[in-house]
Amino acid sequence: MVRRTSVVVFALAAILLSTGCVERRFLIESSPPGAYVNVNNTPYGPTPIDVPFLFYGDYDVQLVKEGFQTKRVKQPVSTPWWGYPIIDFWSENVWPLQITDIRPLYYEMEPIVQPNLELLKTEGEELRSRSALLPPPRYPDSRKNKPTERPVAPGETLPPPRELPGLPPPIPGEAR
Repeated sequence: MVRRTSVVVFALAAILLSTGCVERRFLIESSPPGAYVNVNNTPYGPTPIDVPFLFYGDYDVQLVKEGFQTKRVKQPVSTPWWGYPIIDFWSENVWPLQITDIRPLYYEMEPIVQPNLELLKTEGEELRSRSALLPPPRYPDSRKNKPTERPVAPGETLPPPRELPGLPPPIPGEAR
């Protein structure tokens, strides 16, 4: 009887000590290879790269490569059956085997398109000539939008500043 109890205790201890493990990784590749990867604003390095992750949900993936447009993706990562509550406790703590979850992610990067500078210049000049033909803006209440001060002529002095309620009086000779 004592022998059987010690065997059961030893078996339970062995099961509890050989806890489960879930390994989660992204395998990120890009075309062309060599794009630098940031996942949730954490830099990892050039593609192809293996990036560990901890949770299921949305990740912000950014790929940067010279000569190509920066690619930003909100990458959803769905939860597998062993990642749901209650089951995840058993898969991560009790299950004696390792579970490996590798998510391959592949991104195509677009080359940077150089704008036609002559076309841009022509469009800008056309917009400038069209804007010169527009009338000045009209305000619904002209009293609110008129400037209250007139421009100061050269050699003219400004009147002293008005006192504001709640402020101490200005110190003579000191500018505000």
